[in-house]
Amino acid sequence: MAKGPKIRAGGGLNAHRLVAETAVEMANELFEVYASEDAIYRGMKKAGLTTEKQARKAFVARVAPRLLEDARQQLASCLASPDDRVTEHMKREIYEALIADNALRANRTVAGSAADIPSHLR
Repeated sequence: MAKGPKIRAGGGLNAHRLVAETAVEMANELFEVYASEDAIYRGMKKAGLTTEKQARKAFVARVAPRLLEDARQQLASCLASPDDRVTEHMKREIYEALIADNALRANRTVAGSAADIPSHLR
């Protein structure tokens, strides 16, 4: 499946902006994998998601909250990267984002419960 437009929304995720954006990027990458499987793509079409953009948006909205911890781990791993791959400035931004996200992390609901998912996306 050809790469389509990336949905970059992170709004509504109870996370620091950088963590939320990373989770959304990860969900977009997973969409590429899952949408390439015909059975899943047909299931999305049956659910009334007729365009790739609609299917991607629904998928990302549902999956991104479940990837917040994975996004934190991915960002934390960047802190150990050599300076030629991740600059000191970027490392400082990541470190500050992870620290700021701790307060939000403590107040996060458990992602994936039916109450957290809007009815039109279930």
